[in-house]
Formats: sequence, structure tokens, C-alpha cells
Amino acid sequence: MKSRLEEDRELVELTQTGDSRAFETLMRRYSPPLTRYLHRFMRDPHDIEDVIQETFIKAYLAINRFRSDSTFSTWIVSIGTNAAKDSLALRQRQGLGLNSMGDDDDDSKTMMEAGADLDTPESRLETKEALALLEAALETLPEEQRISFELRELDGLSYSEIGAQMHVPVGTVRSRIHRARVMLAAALRAH
Repeated sequence: MKSRLEEDRELVELTQTGDSRAFETLMRRYSPPLTRYLHRFMRDPHDIEDVIQETFIKAYLAINRFRSDSTFSTWIVSIGTNAAKDSLALRQRQGLGLNSMGDDDDDSKTMMEAGADLDTPESRLETKEALALLEAALETLPEEQRISFELRELDGLSYSEIGAQMHVPVGTVRSRIHRARVMLAAALRAH
């Protein structure tokens, strides 16, 4: 019998070869505990849902950069933690005064202890639909936004590197990436 770590490693490898069903399994497995983990820092269910969506979008787009020297649970918690910190920082700048997130050295352990997998037909369908919607939404982005977004999220380039590569100012890069994120999040939220 395979351990969860071995199963995760296989699912990541399958996802890296283009098997979206493998990523759906990872989403079903880690969405509930990641949601419970984020609830420690964020109270609004809509904000948590947005961060979860952003986390899995980023993970899906960067899955080819994942290396098995860390566990998927650690990696997804790291992405989720950063997305939540970004969200909280934005809200604080907007004057909404949410709690700030602390750094927890044992994020992945806490997340894994948070609860069981919710593997239902409804959640599988929702996950499959969300992935299809994400892929479709990426294709509908204006070319400049899509390229900027992919260079940032897939290739991990800095804003200045993207600006140099695309021959545009850093502010333009930031704007394009922001608009791409807003459009992707709106497409997922509307669904």
C-alpha cells in the first residue's frame, strides 16, 4: 500500500505530463485542509475561497517547477500562505483591518492534521469544471496579459525581467498581471 506522500508524488508527476484528473485529485485532497488552515487567519469565507482558488491556480500553472525535494502539502501550504498574506496586506491597505497572518514553521503538519479528504462526486465535478474553466479563461486573456501572467506564474520571472523581455515598463507588467488575475478570479468566481 502506498503512502500519501508516494501517492502525491505520482499525482504530481501525472499532472506534469498533462493529466488534469491527477491535479483534480490533489485539489480534492488538499482544498478542505487548506481551507481549515487558512480559517485560522482569515474569517471571511469568500476571502478564503478566493485565496484557495488563487493558490490552486498558481500551483497548477507552476506544477512543472515542483520538485520532489519537498512534499506537495508543504508546497501548497507555502503557496496558500503567500496568497493569504498578499490578500491580507491588500485588505489592510484598503483599510479593512483584517488579522495579520503569522509565520508558522509547521504549516504543512497543521494543515495535514486539519481533517479528512472530502471526495464526493459533487466535489470531483466542481474540481473538473474549475480546471476546464481555468484553461478556457487563460485562452481568453488578451495576449499581453496572458504572456505576462505566464512568465510570472509559470517561469517565475520578476516584474523587471518580464518588462525587459517584453520591452515595456514594470508598471505595465504589474497592470497586465493584475488584470489577468482579476479576470481569472472573476471567471472562477462566476462559475
